[in-house]
Amino acid sequence: MTGRPRDEQLSFRPMVREDLPRLQAWITAPHVAQWWGDDSSDTIQAVEAKYAERIDGTSSVSPWVMEIEGRPVGFIQWYRVEDEAEWYPGLAIPPGTVALDIAIGDADYVGKGHGRRLVLEFVHHVVRTTLPDCPEVWIDPDPRNERAVRAYRAAGFHDTGIDLPDPEHPGQVRRLMRMSWAGPTFH
Repeated sequence: MTGRPRDEQLSFRPMVREDLPRLQAWITAPHVAQWWGDDSSDTIQAVEAKYAERIDGTSSVSPWVMEIEGRPVGFIQWYRVEDEAEWYPGLAIPPGTVALDIAIGDADYVGKGHGRRLVLEFVHHVVRTTLPDCPEVWIDPDPRNERAVRAYRAAGFHDTGIDLPDPEHPGQVRRLMRMSWAGPTFH
């Protein structure tokens, strides 16, 4: 880390297959696994099986690597909510709405104020330029993940108070948070 989080250069790039070993390490890192909790990602083979189609563009989910000062520090993925509607039962989904999943995998970058800026800049520089008609961005953290909830609020997401069932973890919930805007998009 070279300076304060607000001074460090952020960049985003589409994930490639060569990133999968790093992704597997991030997902299984204790500070991520606590919230990601996906036992199917314990092996590189499982990660390849789950993420290869996303990387190849044959899935509706688009995975990206987040970098700070050129160092890969985590991943973020976006998808159109209507393509994954089973994750949002009973909700009216505005057409074109996008959802995000994010994990800062490098423990050296956790708890230092990077999450807010990474999410905000990804939304404005990737999502809004890729999908200029996107009316809202949704994110759905485990409500017990207070650090993530604070970062998303600081980035401009609003807590809807709606708890959604977690299909991968029966008995657990995800808290729906939304970011929306009025006016023109960035091109």
